[in-house]
Amino acid sequence: MNTKRNIVAMLICFCVLFILLCVYLVYIVSVYGIRWFTTPYNSRISAQKTTVKAGDIRDRNGLVLVFSDDDGNRLYTDDRSVRRACSHVIGDNYGQVFGAETLYAHYLLGFDQSMPERIYQSAAGKREGSDIRLTIDARLNEYVYDMMDYYQGAVVVMNYKTGEVLSSVSQPTFDPKSMADYLSGEKELAESAMVNRVTMGRYTPGSVFKLITLTAALRYLPGIEERVFHCSGPLVFDRDSGRYLEGVQISREEEKLFVNENNGNERDTMPDEDADRGAEPPVREKYSLVRDYNGDYHGDITLCEALEVSCNTSFGILAMEVGADKLAQTAGGFGIGKDFLFDDLVVYPSSFSKADSDLNLAWSGVGQYKDTMTPLQMCMISSSIANEGVMMEPKMLRMVITNQNKISKSVEPEIYSKPFKTNEAELLREYMINAVENGTGRRAKIDGYTVGGKTGTAEISTGEGIQNHAWFTGFIYDEDHPLSICIILEGAGSGGSIAAPIAKKIFEKAIELGY
Repeated sequence: MNTKRNIVAMLICFCVLFILLCVYLVYIVSVYGIRWFTTPYNSRISAQKTTVKAGDIRDRNGLVLVFSDDDGNRLYTDDRSVRRACSHVIGDNYGQVFGAETLYAHYLLGFDQSMPERIYQSAAGKREGSDIRLTIDARLNEYVYDMMDYYQGAVVVMNYKTGEVLSSVSQPTFDPKSMADYLSGEKELAESAMVNRVTMGRYTPGSVFKLITLTAALRYLPGIEERVFHCSGPLVFDRDSGRYLEGVQISREEEKLFVNENNGNERDTMPDEDADRGAEPPVREKYSLVRDYNGDYHGDITLCEALEVSCNTSFGILAMEVGADKLAQTAGGFGIGKDFLFDDLVVYPSSFSKADSDLNLAWSGVGQYKDTMTPLQMCMISSSIANEGVMMEPKMLRMVITNQNKISKSVEPEIYSKPFKTNEAELLREYMINAVENGTGRRAKIDGYTVGGKTGTAEISTGEGIQNHAWFTGFIYDEDHPLSICIILEGAGSGGSIAAPIAKKIFEKAIELGY
C-alpha cells in the first residue's frame, strides 16, 4: 500500500515539475525569443538571406538608408555623412553591429509573412521581405553628428510622450558601406567604433545622477523642500574608515593641496570591464574629501538652489541622510540595474552599488563611486520627468510595410513604468527648469520655450590623471514639441559649458524639423 502511495506521489511530483518546466520555457521564449532570433549567429537568418531579397530600411520620412539590388546585395545611401551618422542605428549586413539590419531581420527577410504569401512569392520566383521605417530622422541624425564634431560620446533625442527615438548618434562611428573592408583589414576602423554608445555605453553619470538622489530625498526626508543647506567647503571623511567627520573643516588652501596631490588618482576596482572608471575622491594624509566642482562655495541654499548650482556637498549630505538602502530602492525604481527587454532595442543595464561607508554613499549620491548609466536610460529618466512622471518604452521601429504596400505594423506607445510618487515629477521638473533659467544649464535656454535640464561633469580616472565627461540631460516642456535629450561627450570638460549649448542647438534643429 505504501509503495503505491509513493509511486503516485512521485508521479504527481514529476507532473508538477514538468508543468513548471513547460511554463518556464514558454516564459523565457516569450521574453527572450526576439533576442535569440535576431542574433547574427542564427543560421536561419543566414540561410534566408540567400533566398529572400531583404526589404528597404528608411528613416521616418521615407529617406532610403539601405536597400537591396536585384542580386540581393545590400546597398547604402550615397550620402556618406548620413551613412556615418546613422551607422549604429542601421547596423550592417555582417552582424557586427546590433542595428536594424539584425534587430528587424524578422521583417526584412520575410519571416513575418503568412504561408500563402510565401507560397505565392515562391511560385512567382521572387521572394521579398518587408520594408521598414525607423523612428529616427536622418536629417536630425546628420545634424547631431556634425554638432558632436570630434568628440567621442553619444546623443539621443526622444519624443517623451510616445517614446519614439528621433535621433541616436554614437561617436566614433563607421561607414556601413565599408564593413567588408574593415573586416578584411583593408580599411582602418577607429577603436570601439562599432560600439553603440547610446545603448551600450556605461558611463559614470556625475551630477545628472543627482536627479535620482533628489527623488529619494523628496520621498524619504519629510520637509526637505523647506530646508536650507550651508555649503561652506568640502565634506571631510576619515580616509581609512570612510566615516563622515562633521566637525572637521578644510580651508581653501588645504583643499587646493588635496586637488594638486590627486590629479593621478586611480580606482582600485572597476564596476565593469566595459564601463567607466569613476575617479576616487581626493585624499591627503588621513582625510578624504567630497568637494564641489572647481572648489565652489555656495553658502546658504535651498534644495532647489542646490540642484540649480549642482552642489556636491548638499547632495552628499542628502545621500547620507537618505541611506544606502533607500537610495538603492529609488535607483531600482528607475530601472537602474535591471535588464531591459524592449522589443525595438537592446539596451545594456546601468548599475548602482550600495555604498558601505559614509564616504562612498556621499560619493555615490553625486553620481560617482560605482554608479554607471547608459545615455538612453538617462534620457528615459528625463523624459519621465517631463511626461508627468510616466516613463515610456523607447521605440525605434515606426512601421513595417509589406511588398503589397500595406502597413502590417506601426508604432504603438507603451508605458514602461511610473517611477514617481505623488508630486515628485512635478517638483523635479520645476527644479530642472530653474537650473536652465538660472543655474548650470543656462546655456541650454531657448527663447520662447520652457527648457529644463541637468548638467553633469563626471570625473573619470584614465591612468594618466583625471578627465571630465560632459553630460546634459533635459527636455522642452511643451505640448507641441515634447522633446527630451541626453548628451555625453567623453573627456570634453564641463557639462554646463560644453554639453548644454549643444543641447540647445539640437533642440532648435528638432523644432525646425517639426518635432
